[in-house]
Amino acid sequence: MNQKKYTDKEKLAYLEKASEIGHSRARRELGYPNSWSTANSWAKEFNVTIALSDLKAKSASFNQWYRDEELLIAMQEVIDRGMEYINDSETLTPDEYKKTVEGIKRAIETKNLIEGKATTRNGTESAQSTDEVFKNLLSAFESDEQKVAGRRDQGQ
Repeated sequence: MNQKKYTDKEKLAYLEKASEIGHSRARRELGYPNSWSTANSWAKEFNVTIALSDLKAKSASFNQWYRDEELLIAMQEVIDRGMEYINDSETLTPDEYKKTVEGIKRAIETKNLIEGKATTRNGTESAQSTDEVFKNLLSAFESDEQKVAGRRDQGQ
């Protein structure tokens, strides 16, 4: 396959036209280059930004929205399944519990990141009573000193 080599002058003429009317129309009017990817590589080579057409820009924003929506759905599924695993498992070891909670935490952080919410807290908040309860519960699970009523075998 024999590809035509274009001079810098031809490339710059194309880029000037494309800057005014976009890649697709410039390629149709000038008859070159043969592909959008070649035209785009020329723009990168000469550091020229070619604006997307309104339709392409709108399409790109929808693609990002769908990608984000799919990730949000997947992260919610991870959270739901992790909680089911914790609640339904009767033989959950402290290590398995810790790993599951860490996975749920990461899914929540990813979900918050996609939604544009804060993913870390570095303020000077003081621990509240519910924070202490969760810390104690996690500590109990890690040391296997406490069994959750109704979920685990109580006779030891």
